[in-house]
Amino acid sequence: MNQSEEKELVRVSSMYYEEGMTQAEIARNMGVSRSLISKMLIDAKEAGVVEIFINSKSSYSIRLERELELQYDLKRVLVVDTLDLEANEVKKMAAREAALWLQKMIKGNKKLGISWGESLRELVNRYPFEKQSDVTIFPLIGGMGDEYIDIHSNQLCYDLARKLRGKTRYLYAPALISNTNLRKELANNPTIYNVMEESKSVDIALVGISDPRNNSTMEKIGYINQKDIVDLEKNKVVGDINSRFFDKNGEEADIDINQHVMGISLEDIKKIPTVMSIAFENSKIDAVEVAVKHKLFNVLVTTDEIAKRLLEK
Repeated sequence: MNQSEEKELVRVSSMYYEEGMTQAEIARNMGVSRSLISKMLIDAKEAGVVEIFINSKSSYSIRLERELELQYDLKRVLVVDTLDLEANEVKKMAAREAALWLQKMIKGNKKLGISWGESLRELVNRYPFEKQSDVTIFPLIGGMGDEYIDIHSNQLCYDLARKLRGKTRYLYAPALISNTNLRKELANNPTIYNVMEESKSVDIALVGISDPRNNSTMEKIGYINQKDIVDLEKNKVVGDINSRFFDKNGEEADIDINQHVMGISLEDIKKIPTVMSIAFENSKIDAVEVAVKHKLFNVLVTTDEIAKRLLEK
């Protein structure tokens, strides 16, 4: 490239990037075709005449998102910048990102499934009132009882449906049933059976993820005790989704507690087109790594710290 050609590239680049002229306007100004201007702008970048920098704090998070999407073949990753944020603020920010994503995705999708837990409660709290009356929301797991009602799947379905002015179905059974024979009997009840079957065919599923070895919600509310945790560790359980405990291979662990769950299985969840999970606590890193490797969900809302550690795996 001679000096004259370089000067022309600088001129075109200056008009386009600094003066804000369109390619068509530049073409008219210089008396050439628009396609030639387009080629000159490409040449300017390739020759180093133009270098583009994205000057935004968000650019780092976006790079983490794209790298995770590519490394783990995920549909979408949303990364929250945790700098100077307290733990409770991180939780709210992650839920807000998840709610914004859902708000975009829910349009055009008729059936939404939701599991249970504190992360999903925060998401529902952050979701705006917005009419989507053609949406039906299904619980992916049972949820009954007098305590911690606000994080039960049925309650989350009701609250989100109220915001959407949509419809909801209910699973009238506990999440865990102590007697496996009773669980089988309830699962064959026509009302419960129909809701369970319909929940397998939702367009979008919202699930939490936890590591039962690290002060999980299931332990806090009494679904599992210390004896159960010892059993989980013995069987090399790394996490749970929808109260289904899974091992390092992303498969449901062959343990007794998985036989007591009144909810759809991990295999059912993997067949749902879009499954979103929120993970903002560093204690969940091992569970999240296994889940993304084995396609237990394909949309992840997480923190920059977890994102960096996943990329190092």
